[in-house]
Amino acid sequence: MTSEALSTLAADVAAAVSTPYVPPVQEPDVVAVAGFKGGVGKSRTAKELAAIFQAVLTDFEWDWGGVTRGWGYLEETRQKAPLLEAFRSGRTPKPLSGQGRKPDLIPGHTDFERNQPKAEVVAESLTRWSQELKRRLVVDTHPGGSESTYGAMAAARVTVVPVVLGDDELRALEGLLRTLTDYPLLLIPYKIGRSPAAWALDELERLAVEYKAHVGPAVSNYSWIPNRRTRTPICASPPSARTANFVSEMQAVAEAVDRYGR
Repeated sequence: MTSEALSTLAADVAAAVSTPYVPPVQEPDVVAVAGFKGGVGKSRTAKELAAIFQAVLTDFEWDWGGVTRGWGYLEETRQKAPLLEAFRSGRTPKPLSGQGRKPDLIPGHTDFERNQPKAEVVAESLTRWSQELKRRLVVDTHPGGSESTYGAMAAARVTVVPVVLGDDELRALEGLLRTLTDYPLLLIPYKIGRSPAAWALDELERLAVEYKAHVGPAVSNYSWIPNRRTRTPICASPPSARTANFVSEMQAVAEAVDRYGR
């Protein structure tokens, strides 16, 4: 019932929303993942999409809970900060190799908050990096609004926004939609239980239609994911009995990202 209800909601929103604005075609492109509230699945979504696309995972988080430390990169053991140096020098950073087990990474840094360029510089840089690397970039942005987040979204062909169907989370979503109108947004219902509240589904549909944001495939709630300590993305390994459904759902999200605006 849950999947049917969300599929119907997505179809209703698509029928009500005009064709989304999509930036000029760029191959390879930039995909951003954003949210105005932490804990909604943003970093997990970015990590898994990067694995599926074999893209360069680009980390704009400056807190320790982002994808960089989860990847295994510890800035305190390094002498250089590739992200900061790339913006300082104007040169394209060389991604760290994931050795085929993890996405290649442009690591974040705790000093990035104080050293963010203007959004226009971030957007131009990301576009250039993807072209010079000849790789798609999946950018995990910092929660909330910032110059780097706005720049990543300006460069992105689509911004993926995980949506948890809770009261606080939906209010944060409305803040994002109010602030970032006219961006190409794909809302992904995330951590969805077996019986989401009818009011929450109605509110998601209202927000999507009012702010002209498309709704993509849903990702269910998996209690085992927060306890998983393996650094490799779930979608980077062959599916198991436990992971198969999550992998299938994330692959559907990836397909929706590729179809967006096309």
